[in-house]
Amino acid sequence: MKSAQLLKERDLESQFEVLLRGLLGRVPFLKLVSLRKDAHASPNSRYRPDRVAHVTAGDRKWTLVVEEKRLAQPRDVRTAVLQLEHILKSLPKNVPHYGVLLAPFISKESAEICTQAGIGYADLAGNALLSFDHVFIETQTSGNPFREKRETRSLFAPKAARVLRVLLQGPLRAWKVAELAESAHVSLGWVSAVRQQLLAREWAAEEPGGLRVKKPGAVLESWAKADDWEKRTHTQEYSVLVPDPVELAEKLKAALRKEPLVFTQWFAGWLRHPHTVPVIVTAYVRQFPGETLIKEKLLGRRVSAGGGGLRLVVPKDEGVFHPSQSVSGFELASDVQIYLDLLQGGLRGEEQAGELRHWPDFAGGWA
Repeated sequence: MKSAQLLKERDLESQFEVLLRGLLGRVPFLKLVSLRKDAHASPNSRYRPDRVAHVTAGDRKWTLVVEEKRLAQPRDVRTAVLQLEHILKSLPKNVPHYGVLLAPFISKESAEICTQAGIGYADLAGNALLSFDHVFIETQTSGNPFREKRETRSLFAPKAARVLRVLLQGPLRAWKVAELAESAHVSLGWVSAVRQQLLAREWAAEEPGGLRVKKPGAVLESWAKADDWEKRTHTQEYSVLVPDPVELAEKLKAALRKEPLVFTQWFAGWLRHPHTVPVIVTAYVRQFPGETLIKEKLLGRRVSAGGGGLRLVVPKDEGVFHPSQSVSGFELASDVQIYLDLLQGGLRGEEQAGELRHWPDFAGGWA
């Protein structure tokens, strides 16, 4: 029985062929003489790239050596580029040659790697750059319709997010696998999974001391796009007769003195780096307090979403509690978590998030 994976790979191969033929067909003076799969790069070459195309540009013959990748993360692309460079150097000098990388989607980072190496590229999303002889084709598109959803989910899954919070807490440093697993309260398997994906994207690097994030901004930006507040939280809002946010936070601490809580969103962002006066006090709790406690201690009552000055949040994963930080006597979520939560909060939360994110001391400093 043929597996679904094999069928997918074969379908991808046919799409790559259509893609390459279509791009070359755009140039009036370019003629595709032959396009072969798994052929020798030249009659005397021992290398068999994914495809070899022979074309004529006017009166000049060119050999195009093509590598195909199902995934084109920066690390994958560097490997493919090295393979292409190795093959191209082995070809006879009397016939001009050019390397091309094909993939479902090629990010800006991966495209830059190809460009710096003088390798052409094209993807099924509509991005392409071919530049040889008098041929120049360049197209760009936004977004990735071929995003590896399972891979993205695993990188920002609750247990993986625990690892990211630790890695992104500055000053950034190298972490050993066992040390990171212990600090993030996850298994070695989860640390390994996160490590592999960060290295593949070249967002982190292996150093003598362990794994160190090199592009924290790229990690956070991708995380923000994947984050879904509704799916990771249960929220209750309350109308209270305490207008001052600091006083309300103090009363909440006193009322829940036996229960751990960390503040987030506007109140936490304001304490870390003031921008706008918070209109809602938000805190993560492990369980919702009873209605009687809210009424007696906070002079409040539960209301529908968007109608109260107090928001209590029970997370579906308790990783949001760690790491935390103490500011002015209040325990706050990490800056990374505050930033993500502000983006999901509305009420100009994006503005406060932006101010916090670009503050030099964000997350302990990423310099």
